[in-house]
Amino acid sequence: MPDLDVPVLVVGGGGCGLATSVFLSDLGVDHLLVERRESTSVLPRAHYLNQRTMEIFRQHGIADEVYRGSAPLANMGEVVWRTSLAGDGFLDGRDLHRMDAFGGGGTAAPYAADSPCPSTNFPQHRLEPLLRRHAEERAPGRVLFHHVLEEFTQDETGVTALVTNRSTGETSTVRARYLVGADGGRSIGKALGVTMAGEEGGAFHVISVHFSADLSRWWPGDSVLITNFVSPDGGLISRYGMVALGPTWGLSCTEWALHFHLPPGTELDLGDDAMMARVRELLKLPNLELELHQVSHYWPEAVIADTFRDGRVFLAGDAAHRQPPATGLGLNSAIQDAHNLAWKLAAVLGGQAGDPLLESYQAERLPIAHRNVSWSMYTFRNHAVAHAGLGLFPGQPPEATRANFRALFSDTPMGETRRVRAKEVFATQRVEYQAHDIEIGFSYQDGAVLPDGSEPPPRDPMGYLYHPVTRPGHRLPHVWLTRDGERLSSHDLVGRHGGFVLITGAVEDSWAVAAKQVVDTFGVALTVVPIGTDPAGYQDAEGGWSAVKEVGDGGAVLVRPDNHVAWRSFTGGAQAGELNAAFQHILGVKTTGS
Repeated sequence: MPDLDVPVLVVGGGGCGLATSVFLSDLGVDHLLVERRESTSVLPRAHYLNQRTMEIFRQHGIADEVYRGSAPLANMGEVVWRTSLAGDGFLDGRDLHRMDAFGGGGTAAPYAADSPCPSTNFPQHRLEPLLRRHAEERAPGRVLFHHVLEEFTQDETGVTALVTNRSTGETSTVRARYLVGADGGRSIGKALGVTMAGEEGGAFHVISVHFSADLSRWWPGDSVLITNFVSPDGGLISRYGMVALGPTWGLSCTEWALHFHLPPGTELDLGDDAMMARVRELLKLPNLELELHQVSHYWPEAVIADTFRDGRVFLAGDAAHRQPPATGLGLNSAIQDAHNLAWKLAAVLGGQAGDPLLESYQAERLPIAHRNVSWSMYTFRNHAVAHAGLGLFPGQPPEATRANFRALFSDTPMGETRRVRAKEVFATQRVEYQAHDIEIGFSYQDGAVLPDGSEPPPRDPMGYLYHPVTRPGHRLPHVWLTRDGERLSSHDLVGRHGGFVLITGAVEDSWAVAAKQVVDTFGVALTVVPIGTDPAGYQDAEGGWSAVKEVGDGGAVLVRPDNHVAWRSFTGGAQAGELNAAFQHILGVKTTGS
């Protein structure tokens, strides 16, 4: 007999695993989370939370707390390229380019219009403790740090795992119907023989230095989140970047992460004294007082698991896909994996859905992983294009580099030409810092959706322009509604405890009858939301829903628990039969007589 029997075992207590725990708790699913570490991450590696992730946190009651500790948009809406942070030479401390980013400056209007949630900056070493606290509060005694999964086996009805308490050495047996591997790829995938295909690490060796210092005299602006440096001095480290980490923001920021990469095979002293000296050297602040927190290093890779599911085991986050940090799609994708999987596990465990719904996790998230991983590597490498726009090339002698920079800043016709060229080339890096459509415009073509034959919206090749649609598979468009004088987002119609929402017109009472039949047949939670002009109901006071709904007054839009559109009816008609068939497809079940 197992020592503990739970519906779901979550392995890994990083951002993905902790989010999975929070979502499962809100959906009423008992589970156990085990994490080998004693505490959450001390590294601030991931920091950018995009709008889609913040929408998910809003749904689960976490967003407000994240915003209280994270960077206001006014302090993160700009990215800068410079020759150095300080220094008193002709080529020191000079701007190369500035770009509005993440919904700030010139990007503010579409970001604000398309989501109720701004993107934000909240480093991983602060986010994970917040998620852990929420996970522990929602599942008391079920979130176990300093516990390691030793081994596991699976059969037709579940997974049996051996878990060791690393503090006491005691080993116990856990039986679960399903296992979620959110362990960063350390053990679960390897034990299953899952192959990670793509570009493995080795081309770049990235060093990250987390430190505290007062840089208010030199940081290039209160709105700047990231500064990328391209040094005219050449040498071993001539391209590097810095990110503000808070805990206060803008010019009052005191924590920083400095990142640089080394050529393969290069040896470098990573000791504390050497790293503090390196920071002062790169920033050209030889007398800077700083406190060193952590030095870490990694090899960026772009790899994806060949499967996200093996029997009763699912892979999520870094266990399923790993990519460079550019565009910030790593942690954000992991949170979105967890959000996609949690409601499906809840529906199957609750008896409302069949195994095909679990199959849809891979069908939906694997193509998104391919898109995100390739986009991340593309934007990571595009920095070299920006450098080439300055006239810099690999292996170039330092004297040639300095000559290029002097020509760039010269008061000559050719200097002006060089500056215009640099501006145009730097602008291509908007694929990283203005990836609005990449972040919220993704859609599921196959899986727990019922396609209606409509064409997808146009896609911006540069990843910026987002088109809100109610086409099945797409994220429900955000619009502002009112009810009883309260302003709320269309995303708020689906709450943290799951359930489907059927959005209809104001006068289509027949949809309520059809919905009741679905509830009686499948046992799902389904709320009908008429949107119209009734003062007692939901009102489209600003006309946003009328502009994006794409269905007639008699039609309806079915929204899944994760705020993606599952199905829609353009004009109504045989509502009961259509809605019943839609739920059979989405849930992967058949009803009597079907």
